[in-house]
Amino acid sequence: MSKSDKPMMSTKQLIAHMKSKGIKFEKANEQQARLVLEQKNYYFKLTSYRKNFLELNDKYHNLDFAYLIDLASIDMHLREYLLDLSLDIEHGIKVKLMELISNDNEEDGYSIVTDFKKANEHAYQQTIAYLRKNRYLHDLYVKHGNEPSIWVLFEIMTFGTLSLFVDFYLKRSPSKSVRKFHNYLKYAKNIRNACAHNNPLLVNLFSDKEFLRKPSAPVRTASKEIGISSSNLRDLKVNDLISLFYLHKLIQSDVLGSHKYDQGKKLILRFQRHQDWYIDNVNLVTFVKIMDMLVDYLETN
Repeated sequence: MSKSDKPMMSTKQLIAHMKSKGIKFEKANEQQARLVLEQKNYYFKLTSYRKNFLELNDKYHNLDFAYLIDLASIDMHLREYLLDLSLDIEHGIKVKLMELISNDNEEDGYSIVTDFKKANEHAYQQTIAYLRKNRYLHDLYVKHGNEPSIWVLFEIMTFGTLSLFVDFYLKRSPSKSVRKFHNYLKYAKNIRNACAHNNPLLVNLFSDKEFLRKPSAPVRTASKEIGISSSNLRDLKVNDLISLFYLHKLIQSDVLGSHKYDQGKKLILRFQRHQDWYIDNVNLVTFVKIMDMLVDYLETN
């Protein structure tokens, strides 16, 4: 698509364009819309949420600009919550791996790094480059950059590199507990990356654009344990969210699980603040129900 197809527009032109597409300005008037577009959010991100609404004859039905503002706000809170879960998982997996490596008489904490470097040269070099360039970790690089131990590498390893390390470790030292992480980590990583890069999540819900032909056996097992219908597993986001919450349940302490449950319930209440606006929107209603089940799962014994 070229700039002739999608020319840049002023705020006034954008509002006029939305009106021509059937978007109403009743719950949020045009003055409020102008304020939002110029000071709080931008058109491309806000209007991505329009995909949740029916479009017939090039016009959206039952869509007010206020709905776009609301969904953008909910999505922000959702991303923050899910990213928080991802950080917990990342930390928990590193702790478990350190326990296994530290108590393995055949490991010295350094040879495993050398072997990982041989198996994943690019990821290793990226990790060391990050350490070298990080102004807050310069002292760590000076002391350990040439021959890092596994505990130093874990300190600076990204989620993506951690996923590669789990693959590597399973081949090196097969472990049932690590295999559990491995089965879900690559899917949970998708959610983590979307949140970290501030990508909208509440778009293309249950769409053929995000369709999974065959969910993996571990994810099917997890969905059954959580109580989510297998019919929803073919949605990529649902598949990845199940993996994220299942992983968190594996690594969490009772205190952490209870805390994340409380945070999750506050998020669900935020989803429901204007639930009357979306009562006929099957995809949004279904997604909220699934999120509620996932949050409840964190509290179960």
